[in-house]
Amino acid sequence: MRWRHPPVYRPLVDLLTMEERHVIVTYRLDRATIQELCAQLEPDLMSAIRHPTGIPPLVQVLSMLHFLASGSFQTTVGIASGMSQPMFSNMLSRVLSALLKHMRNYIMFPQVEDLPTVTDDFYALGHIPNIIGAIDGTHVALVPPAEVNRCTETGRATIR
Repeated sequence: MRWRHPPVYRPLVDLLTMEERHVIVTYRLDRATIQELCAQLEPDLMSAIRHPTGIPPLVQVLSMLHFLASGSFQTTVGIASGMSQPMFSNMLSRVLSALLKHMRNYIMFPQVEDLPTVTDDFYALGHIPNIIGAIDGTHVALVPPAEVNRCTETGRATIR
């Protein structure tokens, strides 16, 4: 009878040896923020590790951040992280669920009554009109689908 041993997971990335610039380009966050995020998510992510060869929380967070920052496919990021696509998909689901528990610590949306002040403040900063928020300095144009007709009296959108 042949014993089947579970695969030993060896992290492919060492965050501490990477240049800070490379960390920011790859993960869209600096090293200190990534370490803080890992510390917050670690209790949730450690419960997913069933044996010592499981994926360490740091690797799970780095893989998730790389996936979100790159806009690449799960297979590609999984290979870069040393995981199969199904393994990466399961891990991604766990990390995003853990992240959702802490979302309010990191993501804030303005209240409706604050929108005029927020747009004025953004205009004062960059002279770009009608801005209500920012994501790491990336400009994201939000355009409604062609089927949406605006109802100017109520300010609500309708879809036909």
